[in-house]
Amino acid sequence: MISETKVSRRFFLSAAAAAGGGLLIGSGLEPELIGALAQTQAKDIPLNAWLRISADDVVTLISSQSEMGQGVMTTLPAVLAEELGADWSRVKIEFSPVAPAYANPRINWQFTGNSESTTAFFELLRQMGASAREMIVAAAAKRWGVKPEECYTDNGKVIHRPLGQLAGRSLKFGDVAEDAAKVTPPTSPKIKAESEWKLLGKPLPRVDLPSKLNGTAVFGMDFSLPGMVHAAVMQSPVHGGAVASFDKSSVMGMPGVIDVVPVPNGVAVVAGQYWQASQALKSLKVTFDDGPNAQVSANSLNAQYRAALGGNVWKTVKTEGKAVSGEAMAGQFAEVFSQEYESQFLAHATMEPMNCTAHTTDDGCTVWGPLQGPQLTQIVLASALKLPPEKVTIKRTLLGGGFGRRLIADLPLQAALISRAVGKPVKAVWSREEDMRHGLYRPATLHRITAGLDKAGNPEAIAHKLVSPSILQYVYAPAVTDDNDPSCLEGLMETHYAIPHQRVDFKLLKVGVPTSVLRTTGYGPNIFAVESFIDELAHKAKTDPYQFRRRLLKDERAIKVLDTVVEKSGWRRRAPKGAGRGLAITEAFRTHIAHIVELSVKNNIVKIHRIVCVIDCGVALDPEICKNSIEGGTVWGLGAAFKSNISFKDGRTVEANFNGFRIAQMDETPPIEVHIVNSGTKGMGGTGEVGPVTLIPAVANALFAATGKRYRSLPLSRHGLKLA
Repeated sequence: MISETKVSRRFFLSAAAAAGGGLLIGSGLEPELIGALAQTQAKDIPLNAWLRISADDVVTLISSQSEMGQGVMTTLPAVLAEELGADWSRVKIEFSPVAPAYANPRINWQFTGNSESTTAFFELLRQMGASAREMIVAAAAKRWGVKPEECYTDNGKVIHRPLGQLAGRSLKFGDVAEDAAKVTPPTSPKIKAESEWKLLGKPLPRVDLPSKLNGTAVFGMDFSLPGMVHAAVMQSPVHGGAVASFDKSSVMGMPGVIDVVPVPNGVAVVAGQYWQASQALKSLKVTFDDGPNAQVSANSLNAQYRAALGGNVWKTVKTEGKAVSGEAMAGQFAEVFSQEYESQFLAHATMEPMNCTAHTTDDGCTVWGPLQGPQLTQIVLASALKLPPEKVTIKRTLLGGGFGRRLIADLPLQAALISRAVGKPVKAVWSREEDMRHGLYRPATLHRITAGLDKAGNPEAIAHKLVSPSILQYVYAPAVTDDNDPSCLEGLMETHYAIPHQRVDFKLLKVGVPTSVLRTTGYGPNIFAVESFIDELAHKAKTDPYQFRRRLLKDERAIKVLDTVVEKSGWRRRAPKGAGRGLAITEAFRTHIAHIVELSVKNNIVKIHRIVCVIDCGVALDPEICKNSIEGGTVWGLGAAFKSNISFKDGRTVEANFNGFRIAQMDETPPIEVHIVNSGTKGMGGTGEVGPVTLIPAVANALFAATGKRYRSLPLSRHGLKLA
């Protein structure tokens, strides 16, 4: 940690790494670190809200997006640097404050999630880079007394085209930055064609990796402040419960203990070190009021879902053609076919423990942490602390996994309240058990899909009923009504299958456990149901599942992805003896994706021989990062398909750690191939969340191909299946 008089080893290594070349990374988090580094650089000159240039030619991108392993600290600066014509080795990134300029332009909200970092900010950053480029060119042209169209930028310089660099007619960005800042920004800057790209469309070294490998990267757990103390938190074991009483004196004599502070839903022990706080917390005498959800269990939830599916109260959210209900299809078609599918509750289970550092004073509050939702955090803290929003400062660290969990402001609020109570900066940390038992889980879902078929087995009508608790209630409440949540319906409202008559009915279930966004959001469980059902229809019609889908698809991008995955996987060749192949395709997060899984089963042990995936995310701005995202999502999906599950008993979460909530292991990871189809920048999609979406139904469909048995509920471990 940097103080006014000392430079820490961490800072020394960070600065040395930055000086060694490559993209410079400034955290935008630690004022002391940034201030010390800034003393070695000239004054930064802002050209717009997203871009600064210093007199020594360092270009700084101010990023609204948090880095949680998805690669935005590489891709987003590359987008800006590409348009600017910057020297890639002198580009730096900092995290932005909470401000309107940095809101997601799609929904006017500042957050990182939903695979939005590229899709929402690609065009914006191109505009910002192109605008700054034209301002720099205009300033240089004016100095030379030439026309701007005679100049261009490259590698951090403005070059006069007729004379070029050989004649000495060039200026570094830093030489003209101050003059450029006085130029009126163009309203419609010219964007570079893809053929002009030098950085985008090809792999770049991940700029966040060196610091992660040498230990200089600052995650929330690494962050520290002078005089900081630590808090360990215990919340009501029952969802919706509260503290009834606690005896502070039971731990005040223990080593390092400073105070015991009530927080929403629980209590925190504050000590000089986290270990002291966590040990004292185990000895704290505390009682809880279980509240209204003490009887919630796996059985009661299942009964609630089943009652909803069998009920008569539905919200019809989509109709096409005749849009008949499943119950009304009898007699209208040659055959009516119906099946039900279930997906389980899932926890986020981020590798970095849930943590946040806060310092609350009479003048305001500052929080530092691994946050996905800085704007929501600012709003929640301002309301709870009765402060103007501008008095709540949000500073972000790197995230050791997010998956949607770090959008929520529950732990930042606890840290801020504890800091106010003890009058010191506080780092609050949840143990793994506290995190797992107090997650906001991806909701379990229950589907009934009914098809009206013609004599050849082709679907003429589809009626889909979905029961699900809310996904957006904690992260974007304005989108949720008493009977609808649009995120729950992702993947059902638009389909690329040409089926004339379609209907979707939805039941928003109110359950006694908290549910929220988690990787794949509604797409994951919905596409598991849809692609399993389409596969069932194909086999029922005695048609190859690939040909069946291809006849139904109406989107050229989807057809290209389907054809490519079939070609790359060798689908047309007979599978090895004893093995089966399964296919699934969809569009999710604006990306077309298909998986083919080849596997075999012996004594309920599933051996996955090969996984082939094809994506079309518009243009892969960094092919290796895109492939890494899909590979990681595929492995995550294997865990969700086979192992991961959250269950409840007596209002409590049963699974408390990774011995209960299982994820895929490295030795269970099969060969994975990822192939990319580029269709153009007009259809840019995301890759961070989409990987698991088609993997899971492809696994289920492969299991049927290998065994002749359909698995319609997750995880597959409930059927006795295990990964080899």
